[in-house]
Amino acid sequence: MLRILLALLLAPAAARAASTLVVLSEPPSSASREALEGLRAELGEGIETASADRSLPPGPHGVIIAFGGRAARRAQRAGAPLIVALAPAYLEGNPSAAVRVALTPSPDRFVGLLAAAGVKRLLAVRSPAGDAEFVRRIVEAGKQAGVEIDDGVLASPDALPHLLRASGSRADAVWLAPDPAMVTPEAFGVAREYARARGIPFFAPAAGLVKEEIRGELTVSFRDCGREAGRAARELLAGRSVVKVAYPMPGAPGAPVAQSTVPVKIP
Repeated sequence: MLRILLALLLAPAAARAASTLVVLSEPPSSASREALEGLRAELGEGIETASADRSLPPGPHGVIIAFGGRAARRAQRAGAPLIVALAPAYLEGNPSAAVRVALTPSPDRFVGLLAAAGVKRLLAVRSPAGDAEFVRRIVEAGKQAGVEIDDGVLASPDALPHLLRASGSRADAVWLAPDPAMVTPEAFGVAREYARARGIPFFAPAAGLVKEEIRGELTVSFRDCGREAGRAARELLAGRSVVKVAYPMPGAPGAPVAQSTVPVKIP
């Protein structure tokens, strides 16, 4: 009888410990709403959500998923295993994140998509705070695939025209990394017009920025980011080891990238 009573008393705590809490800003951005749809498709509807602008519900929480940088900063104080998505500026250097869901395909897939598009030399544009490790890995992967990648690091988006004049002429494609410090409307417009004038591909930094002639092969959908966060959460809740950086896979092989006529802000 005592064992039964203990089991009944401990059951609610165990359920709470195994729960998934999602933290996001209010009102949710279109990217967060799409990611939440992908997360629910992966984990089901039994997900608790909380605002990044208020105190989080009391724990314990089995795992917390944060959509966006502000949500990540709020969630990291809770002390629970943390998965961060839609936050390209929140890199793996932050020890509180168990998993960071990238906004790019894996390095090997990234280079494979470039090769399939016929790109021989890519100018990759990022800020000093951008994901240097990812660029290092695509440079190495590119050597094996015959794709040369120039790491164009800029102190300011205002320096982009100079970089394009100095290094862009050697490239046959331009990619803006999903880097909030670099993806401004002005920099986006400069890169697009430069690529259009030279007749070379311009690869968008995020799926929501794919528009007209701007290519989206190097992006991942926000829905796929949510699904990847759900897969990582399942592994953490099961007590299994997880990678530090998770690269989303397309929800359906060969599925086209969703087109948008209104660019969205990088989270």
